[in-house]
Amino acid sequence: MTASRFDALLGQTLEGRYLVCEHLADGGMGSVYVAHDQRLERDVALKVLRPDLARDPNFVARFRREAQAAARLAHPHVVAIHDQGEDHGRVYLAMELVRGRTLREVIGAGGATVRQMLDLFDQLLDGLASAHDAGFLHRDVKPENVLIDARGQVKVADFGLARAFAGDGASATAASNGVLLGTASYLSPEQVEPGRFPSVGARSDVYSAGLVLFEMLTGRRAYDGGPPLQVAYAHVHTPMPPASSYAPWLPPEVDAFFRRVCAKHPHERPADALALRREANDLQRSLPPATLDHRIAPAPPGEVSAFDTPGSARRPDSDATRAFGARPTTAMPARVEPSRRDRRPWPWVAALTTGAVALAAASAFFVGPWAPRAVPDVHGRARGEAVSALRGAGFDITLAQASSDEVPAGRAITTSPRAGTKQRADDVTLTISTGPAMVAVPSVAGSSEAPARAALERAGLTVNVTRENAQAAKGSAVRTEPGAGTSVRHGSRVTLVISDGPAPVDVPDVSGRQRSEARKALQDLGFTVAIEEAHDDDVPADGVVSSSPGPGTRAHVGDTVHLVISSGPELVTVPDLGGMSAAEARSTLERAGFTASGGSWLDELLSSSVVEQSPAAGERAPRGSEVTLGF
Repeated sequence: MTASRFDALLGQTLEGRYLVCEHLADGGMGSVYVAHDQRLERDVALKVLRPDLARDPNFVARFRREAQAAARLAHPHVVAIHDQGEDHGRVYLAMELVRGRTLREVIGAGGATVRQMLDLFDQLLDGLASAHDAGFLHRDVKPENVLIDARGQVKVADFGLARAFAGDGASATAASNGVLLGTASYLSPEQVEPGRFPSVGARSDVYSAGLVLFEMLTGRRAYDGGPPLQVAYAHVHTPMPPASSYAPWLPPEVDAFFRRVCAKHPHERPADALALRREANDLQRSLPPATLDHRIAPAPPGEVSAFDTPGSARRPDSDATRAFGARPTTAMPARVEPSRRDRRPWPWVAALTTGAVALAAASAFFVGPWAPRAVPDVHGRARGEAVSALRGAGFDITLAQASSDEVPAGRAITTSPRAGTKQRADDVTLTISTGPAMVAVPSVAGSSEAPARAALERAGLTVNVTRENAQAAKGSAVRTEPGAGTSVRHGSRVTLVISDGPAPVDVPDVSGRQRSEARKALQDLGFTVAIEEAHDDDVPADGVVSSSPGPGTRAHVGDTVHLVISSGPELVTVPDLGGMSAAEARSTLERAGFTASGGSWLDELLSSSVVEQSPAAGERAPRGSEVTLGF
């Protein structure tokens, strides 16, 4: 029976939101609990850092960066990161709670067929490929970090946490005390001796995933059975055993698959999880049904152990995965007493082990994880590829963005420090191109030419001026081409259209037309019409007597054309001519604007008097018309 322990966190609420309900597991980095999210009414897995790690500001800052990066990996086969926070010095990570089993438990139980194991492996690689595509590495792929829920769906856990622990002034595989981080049985050769192999990013995860599949199909670890330091260095110096040596029923093509996937040199392996997934699918299609339906035996007793993983079962801390130095989550002690069956009487074994430890420590500062590392040249590479290359070289990444005329959007412009710089610090700022700088064409309509040109040039545009007739005042901006508000590349040529005033138009001849007809004809051409009336003896009333400007003259749209409209002849009152002599009557009519008719010279000779007239006295008649006299 295992003695229960007192846990001060149980029953407490972090940041007024997460009620800690159940302890799940302990690990090198901290403890995992089941907590209830009281805001969203759901259960989560809460990973709380060890107090000593939570007091290290550098570690906490990197932990947060890795948590933020992992939170972007939204994928059905990746454990979701919900939240990250701190409450009274307790730094925590809230994750999706997966109730089920770990892949370690599935391997230990046995009974699954090769087909079922390959299907689980396919899901594992699907989740891992999503991380590689985003330029993010796992660095601790192992059965304990693969969860399987009640429906058989795989969830890859603990993305980036081992990497966050590595970020205190050392490389991706080194901690502050000159230790290697990772799980001994699954470390890639480049994690063990980074100075010996090139940094190739995702291929390290490919190596570890291949070892996981080896264990899934054989029930045995490919590298195991000694002190963790010896196990780690076996990845570099010891050939990998054939899978068929543990499972003779496996055909030769399976051994060939593992030789390729778990090759010592990174460049001999598949490039990333997606490439590995394709090869694994090809392998599954090539295997005969008898092999695919073969049930795998349970793992031997020494192979099964419990690990720190956010799931549903209570799991103690494991002694099988520690680190060479301090105790991170995925750590192995630098000194572990071998089991009785591993003890050997030969003193040279102990001497060799001691020498290896001393050599590793002595070389760490010069060629190992503490040695200065050159920043890779990632100029022009896709974002994910650039991030992967820098992470593979052991650097923490801070992303920045900048516009570039030369580097396409989504590709790396530069790093700070620059490529080739050698340094022991972890932080590198990677600047990603957003493409050419784009500017919005400013609105300048209505401005005069000089201010309009200046506004466009201030926006970073090249200005070409053209002129055209327009209603706008002469010399003012009419529009730009492209139009105002259009997003264009900085430095683009923009046409500024300046008004040359309205275009001139021929004034039509509207003489003799009726008032309404003449007005409409002029207004249709864009003229303004002004009307005045005048008597005209020749033009009927309401007819056009004249226009100004006259017919055939060119005038601008908007100009005013003056029309003189006839009000007909002028009417004058006929004077009373009764009793006047012929001479006197004619003189009176002429003064009134009339002409006289009727009578003869004899009337004047005889001094005859006017006895009748037509029109009659007092009537109104057109000026100049005749008045007939009778004597």
